[in-house]
Amino acid sequence: MCMSLPDGSAEPKNQKAVPTIPTLPEVGTLFVHDPQLGQYDFGPDHPLRPRRHLLLVDLLETAGILQLDSSEVVLQQEASRDELLLAHSAAYIDAVERLSAPDGGSNDFTGERVADPELYGFGMGDNPVFAGMHAVSARIVGGSLAAGRAVMAGVARHAFNPTGGLHHAMRDRASGFCIYNDAAVMIAALLQEYEARILYVDFDGHHGDGVQWAFYDEARVMTVSFHETGRYLFPGTGDVLELGQGAGRGFSVNIPVDAFTEDDSWMEAVQALLPSLVETFRPDLIVSQHGCDTHSWDPLTHLALTTRVAASQARLAHQLAHEQCQGRWVALGGGGYDIYRVVPRAWALVWSELSGRALPEEVPAAWLDRWQAESPDALPLRFLDDPADFPAKPRRAEIARNNRRIVAQARRLFLPAQVRQAYPHAHPHLPESPFPAVRLEASSAGVPDLLRLAGQAPEPRVHALETARGPILLRDWCPPSFIERLHPDEGLRSFARRADREQALLKRIASRPDSELVIAHMPEGVLVGQVSICAGDGWWEGIEGLYEVAIEVSAHWRRLGLASALLQFALEPAYFEGVILFALGYAWHWDLDEAGLGSMRYGAMIRGLFQKVGFEQMYATEPNLHMDPANIFLARVGAHASPESVARFRTRLGAPSGL
Repeated sequence: MCMSLPDGSAEPKNQKAVPTIPTLPEVGTLFVHDPQLGQYDFGPDHPLRPRRHLLLVDLLETAGILQLDSSEVVLQQEASRDELLLAHSAAYIDAVERLSAPDGGSNDFTGERVADPELYGFGMGDNPVFAGMHAVSARIVGGSLAAGRAVMAGVARHAFNPTGGLHHAMRDRASGFCIYNDAAVMIAALLQEYEARILYVDFDGHHGDGVQWAFYDEARVMTVSFHETGRYLFPGTGDVLELGQGAGRGFSVNIPVDAFTEDDSWMEAVQALLPSLVETFRPDLIVSQHGCDTHSWDPLTHLALTTRVAASQARLAHQLAHEQCQGRWVALGGGGYDIYRVVPRAWALVWSELSGRALPEEVPAAWLDRWQAESPDALPLRFLDDPADFPAKPRRAEIARNNRRIVAQARRLFLPAQVRQAYPHAHPHLPESPFPAVRLEASSAGVPDLLRLAGQAPEPRVHALETARGPILLRDWCPPSFIERLHPDEGLRSFARRADREQALLKRIASRPDSELVIAHMPEGVLVGQVSICAGDGWWEGIEGLYEVAIEVSAHWRRLGLASALLQFALEPAYFEGVILFALGYAWHWDLDEAGLGSMRYGAMIRGLFQKVGFEQMYATEPNLHMDPANIFLARVGAHASPESVARFRTRLGAPSGL
């Protein structure tokens, strides 16, 4: 992890290993600019047209939110061969350099020709060869490197490279209009120079495959890609079950939404996952790719978003950067092929958010006058699209339901129970879930669901427990105000990686009307453990009286019998006989390395702990359970649980994965 300096900048782990950082004055935000914007050019008939960047820069200047002669603008410089080698093979770089000569002929660097350009992803179609492509592609990489290094060094809080975001390029081949992968090179460089934890979030309509595969086994990088499903769209990857491998298992997150997804459903998915993923991953830097080919007018995807999403995504990334990583945020461009109506406005909204400079409601008339004659379509008059101009798609409700299923599966896969419970998946403005959850709003006012079902009133309990390390108090029905007054033990960080953030999660859980929080704390007010009992979500939603149980004990208080005593205390009240309880153990959701446990031993530990309080291991078709042989599902059906709820529960256990 990089250390926090008093001014919020990041100190390199090894000072000698850090390359020269651009000499720039301290400014809030940097804009990376290439005066030779037109050189990354696959030809006049190619969908990717470099003219889009000229349109963007002209719009920013005309709107008065960018001055190219100001200190916040950094010019792109060519990345070195050693820097490109961080994400690409030597053979591939050699091939690009040779193909960059006119007609793919020999050049001074190698004196050789490339025998078969198609082996490296070049040819007619997506990636035709053009003269000078190595130099201009390396400059794009250099721009992203400058942005990332400036932000990590504290020269700037935020940076934007709109020419970057070439996320499809692979280690040894070009792909999807992308020659060098600037995001992958930048992230690899910052891993090497700062040992930073980096969250890469990709909002492009196409799966961010090149960045994902570059860090598929890397636990210091979490890649998150929201994109149109690959069933009908290039590159055909990005399934929710592409989880990462080895040390990187659980750090590759994909949300493949349906074709024709609209604003509300897309943003529901983003809101349901991104804040909670950032909470549990705890990045030092957020890198976001803002491809705007998700727009309804874009010719290369089947999505139906508007520029309102572009603004909302940037706003959320900005907020999370300040909440979680001291403001460190690098934004990149990406896809976008309606170069007149969409790209300039979408990326102007991103720069407006980055720089903190408000755009006018209307696109400047001078800009419209300059470019309308060149555009094949009428140019929009406002930066934010009017929803009335985008009629609802015929399958809106069905698409929203399908997307919600994917989000629910991803939340179960990637978020530990405590994080899911602290960040429930709410969707108040969209069509009903196929399994609508029962919430307090449908209950008697002021009575928690758990007690309403049992027909009882809350009677908070406190129990003193003697341990080898001293007395511990066990307490149930803890309100948020009580959690706030406690001090978390530093070992309480299994899911949010930091004790104060773990405490913040528990406060959120305690605020939920459909949850109960039971805690263990020292008499002097140090929080050392907790059991949370929350209404089932995702796969299990819609069964009244079904609750998920999750437990955590500080690393400093384990092997003292505290977990067993805490769980028994939490589930002792008679009202639990009126409900169904379940517990899940996913090996990748727990701090196995720090605890010194193997995954199978972890599963056995969970099973033994819950069997002591009447749980039994059950088979369930919930697909995430089968991702690892150590994963485990346990349940306890109360003697007085509703027969209807029990029947629904047993049906759900064997339900097909499409539910």
